[in-house]
Amino acid sequence: MSDFGPEPDEAALTEEREDWTNSQDTQERIRAVITGLQEPATAATIAERAACSPNAARKHLDAFVTLGVIRKRENSRGARYVRNDAYFRWRRANELAENHTVEELLDAVADLETQAEQFQQQFDAPTPEDVDLPGEATHAELEDRLESLSIWHSIRESIDRHKEALRIARREDSQLPA
Repeated sequence: MSDFGPEPDEAALTEEREDWTNSQDTQERIRAVITGLQEPATAATIAERAACSPNAARKHLDAFVTLGVIRKRENSRGARYVRNDAYFRWRRANELAENHTVEELLDAVADLETQAEQFQQQFDAPTPEDVDLPGEATHAELEDRLESLSIWHSIRESIDRHKEALRIARREDSQLPA
């Protein structure tokens, strides 16, 4: 039995899917599907998930490839589409740059770096990847340690994202007329 409770009945799923297809156009549904891609998928798979025809999916997928949102990989089994994580990292940094001043971004980086340094001291390691898990630890201790390492990893990613936002914001500031 699932830890997440009972599965919804088929009628509820059908109704939810109909609401989704009626409230969003094909391009929006394709974007939602590719945003959630965790592994390469065919146009047919994406079309099925987005409730559209494979031809419509290919048309929109080609546009998203051109924009750099996804990448198209071709091999002997055909084309597969994969989410371009670099695009999504840039997009998050660009949103930070648009919504915060350079000073706010600098303050955020300083705070995040302080938190990262605290984790470095706590674990006596330069990165979360350098921390070994003790074999003699209890399940609860391992869980706590893994949670701390996950937080540290997220902080390091956030530092990178904020630094990229700073580069974007400074570049935009330097291009403003005096």
